Amino acid sequence: MRWWIKALIYSVIFSVIWVGLVAAVGYFHTDVLLAGQLTPAQDQAISEKYGNIAGFGMVMVWVICFLTPAIRMMLRKELKG
Repeated sequence: MRWWIKALIYSVIFSVIWVGLVAAVGYFHTDVLLAGQLTPAQDQAISEKYGNIAGFGMVMVWVICFLTPAIRMMLRKELKG
């Protein structure tokens, strides 16, 4: 299997895990811990922040999943000579 196919598979898997984790934490934070204490505007602002965190995390997951195999491949070529 080519390295980029593995990276794509790992990226999708870890992206789903990351978004699910951020969504669960965001739900727990806004709907359980702060239930009844937030105005709709505050709830919207907090939800947007969790959305930003999810998006940034997905970018980081994809960068890590694609750069790690590429760097490994380059290092192996250098070590072989």
